[in-house]
Amino acid sequence: MRKISLLLLFVTSISVAYAVNRDYFNNPLFDSETEMPIVQDAGYYDSIIKDRFVWELEYEEWFNGPHFTAGWGGTRRIFEENGIVPVLAYLGNFAANPSGGKARSSSVTSSVNLGVGIDLEKVTGIKELKGWTINNTWVWRFGDSLTEEFIGNEFNVQQNYGSQTLRMQSIFANYTRDFNGDDWTFTFRFGRFAAGDTFMTKPIYWLYQNNAFDGNPVGLFKQMKWSGYPGGTWAAYTKLSYRDGQYFKAGVYQINNDRQDSNYMHGLDWSFHSLGVNSNFEIGWDINHDDSGRSPGNISAGIAIDWYSAPHFSNSMVASTCMYTVYVQADYMLWNMGMVKTKEAHYITRGMSSYRDLRGIILWGVAQYNPNQETSLMPVFVNGGLLFNAPFKSRADDVLCFGVAYGKYSTKLSDEQKRGSYEAVLELNYKVQINRFLFVQPNVQYILNTGGGAYPDALVLGMQFGANF
Repeated sequence: MRKISLLLLFVTSISVAYAVNRDYFNNPLFDSETEMPIVQDAGYYDSIIKDRFVWELEYEEWFNGPHFTAGWGGTRRIFEENGIVPVLAYLGNFAANPSGGKARSSSVTSSVNLGVGIDLEKVTGIKELKGWTINNTWVWRFGDSLTEEFIGNEFNVQQNYGSQTLRMQSIFANYTRDFNGDDWTFTFRFGRFAAGDTFMTKPIYWLYQNNAFDGNPVGLFKQMKWSGYPGGTWAAYTKLSYRDGQYFKAGVYQINNDRQDSNYMHGLDWSFHSLGVNSNFEIGWDINHDDSGRSPGNISAGIAIDWYSAPHFSNSMVASTCMYTVYVQADYMLWNMGMVKTKEAHYITRGMSSYRDLRGIILWGVAQYNPNQETSLMPVFVNGGLLFNAPFKSRADDVLCFGVAYGKYSTKLSDEQKRGSYEAVLELNYKVQINRFLFVQPNVQYILNTGGGAYPDALVLGMQFGANF
């Protein structure tokens, strides 16, 4: 009996081994060298969800996909294969000040981004339209500002506050073409969009909750009439870049009047009865923005010029008709710890911008200066900080961020409290990238010399969170 049992066990073992090998050859889930299971990458899960609704997915399939709402039963795939890429994202900012400011309170501000990009060659089948796209974005913002109602400081502690309504942010045509053996890339854009969409904006700046850092370093908005998200205006923009990263870009933008920028127009006043014109020029170098693994960086300088009638602070009967701000910005990975990502499904895949997946510490800074004290609220503005990309090797998409911003008020202001004074802010945050479509980002901010010294220094506890639908 014992011999029969051993024989049955041996036969069973051979059958199991054969079944494993059969599964291995039919569905390669095991590494050929180690025989360990292969971790499925993002593409594996993307292919699973493309033709399904979210309720048709297993939890792991849904969690490792790129969108909260999955594949819309195949509709999303059909759109994308035909050159139509929809975007739906939510961003929330919670902030509370347990001390300092005018009064203690808390609030949540929200922003919903709804957009679509259309590849005209794919949609029409006309080869002559290669490189042309149409882009349209709408933004819905709601919630109350802790800065405006309770703290009284200059730099908003919730970066997604402003234009609390549904607004069409942009609609424009974009053309991109490589030439001279792909050594050069030419971009041209025209339609309705903001200067802040194309100048002084980097992924580094998007990693903060305080508006002194996020989107665009906020000094330009305190120095002149400069358009920024979620606003838009009539504009034209061009960029010429070389394969080694050197570039030059220029743009011209209408300066909207109060009616055109008002909430009740919802971004739909497209008239040309504006205040004037804004022009921007920038020259720069994107260093090692490739897959070489070398430390990436950027150095650039530019000038923004306004032509409109701006009354002086000290005498409103006198006006300046041409104002300008000069700026420099730079960043560099001081400590390069190499590529950190494996092919695990929850990691964000970046494609052409794979340099952002390097683990290490980045130093960055910006300086903006406007010499006209009579028209510039903050003629001097500087900010900068440190980023630790992937502080833990097992968390390749997490980022630890620290930033400091300083703005000096004009000496010509009628407000004695602010005249010649300053405000500064510090922010420390940690972005937890839960998966490819969801993140949370707790942060601590400290406001120094609140409102130029009008109120006590303020401690702010915040949380930024977002999802890609």
